[in-house]
Amino acid sequence: MVAISKIKARVREIFFRWVVRRSPPSDIKTLTQRNVYIFPTKEGGMFAGLLLLLLLTAINYQSSLIYLFTFLLGALFVFSIIFCFKNLAGLNLSLVATNECFVNEQAVFSFVLKSKSNQYCESLNFALPQQPIKTVDVAASEVATLELSKRSTSRGPVTLGRIRLETVYPLGLIRAWTWLEFERPALIFPEPIKGDLLLSEGFRGEESAQGVAVKGEEELAGLRDYAVGDSPARIAWKHYASKGELYVKDFDGTPSSTCWLRYRDYSGGNKEQRLSYLCHDVLNFSRKGLCFGVEFPGGVIEPSQGESHKMACLRALAMA
Repeated sequence: MVAISKIKARVREIFFRWVVRRSPPSDIKTLTQRNVYIFPTKEGGMFAGLLLLLLLTAINYQSSLIYLFTFLLGALFVFSIIFCFKNLAGLNLSLVATNECFVNEQAVFSFVLKSKSNQYCESLNFALPQQPIKTVDVAASEVATLELSKRSTSRGPVTLGRIRLETVYPLGLIRAWTWLEFERPALIFPEPIKGDLLLSEGFRGEESAQGVAVKGEEELAGLRDYAVGDSPARIAWKHYASKGELYVKDFDGTPSSTCWLRYRDYSGGNKEQRLSYLCHDVLNFSRKGLCFGVEFPGGVIEPSQGESHKMACLRALAMA
């Protein structure tokens, strides 16, 4: 059994190497005779066997009626092959967007499908390992959208992997299929896990129930216009309630009042765990509107705040 499994694995490896040579990974795919494969289904094999049996019967009894019936069914089988192939050939698939998420969340890949002017693609089945099959129809000259997802198990860039696209249209006698691989990855952030942070000289302030209070940020310097990415905690809500205008509170601060989140300041854990601790505190500090910088293996992000700063930190941790 072990030898048979090794032989199957070797054959599968050789086959998919051949598939990749014919259809290399790309974010835009057009299906042609080079990358569409056809073979009878189980029902199609039984139908072909029936045709052979009918032909032998017609030859044996020299019956014109059985000949006619056999040739009609044979023509139906041939037309099934043609229409099944045409259901895929010419279809254009483009990977247009991927998302960013945390470990153990769903990485989503968004596709656009477009058919030719005289082509109606019906019952296209997209299959990923351990995922439910998704079925899509694409009208002639129309554009359809499709989202495929996979559970993320590790941080960093993650591709969708090999997709099987198949159809048994129109009669279920023939299966046309292809294997697709796309290049554009989704970005997976570390899983946020609360860790034990040792307060070092990087923190200039006092810890309270609400987090680390940074010196100099309790003195209001004035108001400024709201900008996208500003923390909701800094919005002057009383001013908004009275005048309906969004302003953000500015506080006095000096470079010495900056918080630093440092990889080395966490007690225990391997690299992945410490990056998860950093990820948790980046989210926590951003939610509280604190100004902070991040030090991690291979890089430093200078202190700042807001949504864009948070996303820059998360992306850096994902790639660390």
